[in-house]
Amino acid sequence: MRQSWFLGFVTLALAFALPSSWAAGSAATEALAPGSSAPSLAYRLIDGKTLTPSELRGHPYVLWLMATWCSSCQGGTAVVAQHIGELRARGVYVVQVEVAHDLGYPGPPLASFQKAVGMAAAAPNWYWGQLTEAQMRQLDPHAYPDIYYLVDAQGQIVAVDGAPAATWSRIARFAGAAPTAR
Repeated sequence: MRQSWFLGFVTLALAFALPSSWAAGSAATEALAPGSSAPSLAYRLIDGKTLTPSELRGHPYVLWLMATWCSSCQGGTAVVAQHIGELRARGVYVVQVEVAHDLGYPGPPLASFQKAVGMAAAAPNWYWGQLTEAQMRQLDPHAYPDIYYLVDAQGQIVAVDGAPAATWSRIARFAGAAPTAR
């Protein structure tokens, strides 16, 4: 209980401290909700490639928006690293994307963040990328630094949550419901 109060306080404080350009951009955009289709976006990966919607089609995935300066994002990344093999066995992808410009705050480069994870970061079902400002406004109109969408194999959002380290059981249930890899 104390931890969720603290996370709520930190999120609220960040919302007030975010650059005004995010607030202006978010006024016209509503957050995505369970039951809606995940946007058909191509993600720019840190290796220079692009992850296209067709590559995600037919696969359940966790679309995780994070900031490299965010301590809960660092903790969540460590938890995902511990379970990436289980997710792979279930056919679940992780698309971990840095929010545009790290929401205007200094943080390590995403490549350094990924490297700190170790070998698990190279799992074939774990994609690392960066959002454009337009993608950011569409996926995260409130500019939260640590949210994720659970997207089923049909491209429907089944849940929205944050802080994977604190909510891992929800991701595990989603992965358990996902079809196993062939």
